Amino acid sequence: MKKKWIAAAAILAAILLCILGFNALKPKTVEGAKTIRVTVVNEIDGTELFSGTIKTQAETLGQMLDDASELKAEMESSTYGRLLTGLLDVKQGEMATGPWWLYESENNEACKAAGFCPAADETPIQDQDQFTFKYTDSY
Repeated sequence: MKKKWIAAAAILAAILLCILGFNALKPKTVEGAKTIRVTVVNEIDGTELFSGTIKTQAETLGQMLDDASELKAEMESSTYGRLLTGLLDVKQGEMATGPWWLYESENNEACKAAGFCPAADETPIQDQDQFTFKYTDSY
């Protein structure tokens, strides 16, 4: 009987550790005003479409894109979350063949921790983050 209790306690401890561990790894959102530096580049024709700052109260990159009317962002739901399918009236091509809208950041904590930027709605933003959005046919 004692072995069953020890095994049950060990399983419970492992489950608790997993839950706490996943929550610790999940990036935290930051409330309040933020200034985000955004650059939008069309790599297909070599033009810079936008370079400037966005003032926002958003907590995630997806919310910022929804709120920043000057970027004219278009998002589409998918099994992996919402995908960026258009910016500044430039629409993404077919998913299988491109061209695609991709984004990156050298200073966003979630992007640095993962080695890439997560889905827009899973990328928390902080004041002074910088994002580059690229319309490209290669990744």
